[in-house]
Amino acid sequence: MTDVNSSPPPAGWYPDPAGSNRTRWWNGFGWSDTYGEPIAPTAPADVPVAAPAVAPGYPAAPVFGNAPAYSAAATYGSADLKAPEGTSPYTPFIWALALLPVIGLIDSVYSLVTFDQIVSDALDPNAPIIAPRDLISGAVGWLVIGLSVLFGILDWRALKKAGVPQPFHWAWIFFSVIGAPVYMIGRSIIVRRRVAPAFTPMVINLVLVVVNFTLGVVAAVLAVGSVFDSGLIP
Repeated sequence: MTDVNSSPPPAGWYPDPAGSNRTRWWNGFGWSDTYGEPIAPTAPADVPVAAPAVAPGYPAAPVFGNAPAYSAAATYGSADLKAPEGTSPYTPFIWALALLPVIGLIDSVYSLVTFDQIVSDALDPNAPIIAPRDLISGAVGWLVIGLSVLFGILDWRALKKAGVPQPFHWAWIFFSVIGAPVYMIGRSIIVRRRVAPAFTPMVINLVLVVVNFTLGVVAAVLAVGSVFDSGLIP
């Protein structure tokens, strides 16, 4: 703390010799564990700052100027995410996507109409393991999935080309178990904010999906009833 030829400095508050920005109490013989208020800066960053007084025999703690100030990151208001005036919230592809469940609906109706024949073929011991009807249903399902992705991509690109900023991404179609409704709902919300309310395609799509699902449930119930009636399950 001190040179051998000098006496200890008087008790008082001195800059912390550990280098912090606080003062520390010197009791006349040694440093205590009591700290004072932070040392307020006395000069701007670009002006040399004089070192504060320290206890005799101790090096001054380094003093640094304030860090340079940086401008805040750019912010964007809701007006920056608006499409140009007169932009239509509809595209041909969103209507095609909305009506796409009609394909599955036709397949479901056909299955109900020919339900007796389907059950008869399924119970026939000589029937092939995979019936042609099953292959057709599988192909229709994959066709609907493929068209959903295609129409979603085309709709997303059409919105961007029309000047709609950050439209709902088409890849959300893959997060939906039942097809396009996730994209339809998300798109409707984003388009409402960016352009104008446009919920009609979403409503049409959801109604068709619900009807298709209902027909599927009816077909499943009829199939279970036919199995019981056939005597295969006692």
